[in-house]
Amino acid sequence: MKNISKERYVIVYPQYFDSRASRKMGRRVPKGLAVDSPSLARIAEACKKLGLKVTLEPDKAYPRASNVKCGRIVVFCKNMHKKSLIEKIGVVMKGGAG
Repeated sequence: MKNISKERYVIVYPQYFDSRASRKMGRRVPKGLAVDSPSLARIAEACKKLGLKVTLEPDKAYPRASNVKCGRIVVFCKNMHKKSLIEKIGVVMKGGAG
């Protein structure tokens, strides 16, 4: 991530959307917006449906489970807080309009 522009970005991990994870384990969306086995590709697709530019980093690990490298996504967005961004991605992944 050394060559990132000055554009605002948010880091998103698949655990944020995992229906099997508790809030303590890293889920950030309500159970109603969580999905089974979220993948980087599925999250990236949801971001693209929202018109957001993304960069995949598959070799990165979630800090709470640093021994498992599940990857992360860098989402470039303007004027959007992380919480609202994550909820919008969850709605699109669940099949909503976004």
